[in-house]
Amino acid sequence: MEIIHLGQKEIDKKKWDQAINLVPGGSLYGQSWYLDAVCPDWQALVTSDYSMIMPLTARRKFGFQYLYQPLLSQQLGIFSKAVITPADVDAFLKAIPPAFKLIEITLNDRNPAGTVFPVRNHVTCRLALNQSYTQIQEKYTENTRRNLKKVASESIRFRTNITPAEFLTLLQSDKSAGSRVLINKKNLPALMRLTSAILNRKTGMICGIKDRHDHLLATALIGQNKGYHYYLAPAQSAEGRDARAMFFLIDRYIHLHSGLPATLDFEGSDIHSVARFYKGFGATPSTYTSLRINRLPWPLNHWANHRTK
Repeated sequence: MEIIHLGQKEIDKKKWDQAINLVPGGSLYGQSWYLDAVCPDWQALVTSDYSMIMPLTARRKFGFQYLYQPLLSQQLGIFSKAVITPADVDAFLKAIPPAFKLIEITLNDRNPAGTVFPVRNHVTCRLALNQSYTQIQEKYTENTRRNLKKVASESIRFRTNITPAEFLTLLQSDKSAGSRVLINKKNLPALMRLTSAILNRKTGMICGIKDRHDHLLATALIGQNKGYHYYLAPAQSAEGRDARAMFFLIDRYIHLHSGLPATLDFEGSDIHSVARFYKGFGATPSTYTSLRINRLPWPLNHWANHRTK
């Protein structure tokens, strides 16, 4: 199998997206426009016929090129219509050009572990929506039911037309660690590009919960692709936490899309408390892997091994 390294301008994006759209279940993260938004300088490894493709999400620091996992791109790796084998994974990882001195990326759940490079397992939670709302709701945990009972639903409303400006304002006021990461100086431009791309292409929405005074209590950017709904970026205010607004937001989103041949991917989490929250809606865990290869010279290799990620 010949694997070719392509720079950004050499990638045939029509062939690329055709290949992504043939992948069972598709992939929002792997669409060329999505990669353009979160990593404008991405490169690629492809077979000559684009039957297997892998984005190389590249950056440069201290004069070295490296691969990183872009913002709101939980799973990348190798994409193919065909079943991917451990030998395929090994071949693509070995084909990453040596110019990339540090590699910190995740693969997708259709990429088995290879035999050459060690990987680390991670968990995402997914909820099948192809049942009635009543059937899905029956699988809610007691904690989720209890929190939903505390929601004063007569005084708050679910909305599917939250504006980017409203979304950003709530993100900026949310003091959670996740929101601070999304709006830091390095990530905010990519977040805004991605939000605009999703809304302009009608491949998702910004939904939210508003109170009777039209104040936004909770919001989430959700992407959609081939029956998969991706819970990309949530945020809520202190008042929203008190009102259990995020419980209500997810419950209403499930209600809106129940009975469809679709899956809601919560995008996590390895954090127990976060995973517990998602599992409270009946979501089940799915495993994917990450990879780290350090080719940096000393002393940068030592710094990279001990830095805070």
